Amino acid sequence: MYQVKLNNHAEKDLKKLSTLYKQKVVKSLNLLATNPFLGDKMSGEFIGSYRIKIPPIRIIYQIDHQNKLVQVRAIGHRQGVYK
Repeated sequence: MYQVKLNNHAEKDLKKLSTLYKQKVVKSLNLLATNPFLGDKMSGEFIGSYRIKIPPIRIIYQIDHQNKLVQVRAIGHRQGVYK
């Protein structure tokens, strides 16, 4: 089982979400603890990262296999989360 950690930026992003999306995001983050490969692999400048789509929200994270850790980098609307 993996430990899911949000960086400071992702925590702030999560607090800004509406209640409807916040519940869905928290549910997905809990699922990441048991299956970190739930999301899709990313390419380009985000190589090595994964994303989960909860339309229109995206969760971007990286997996540290040695420490069994999922590090969530960003949570936000699809138009601004990749910037």
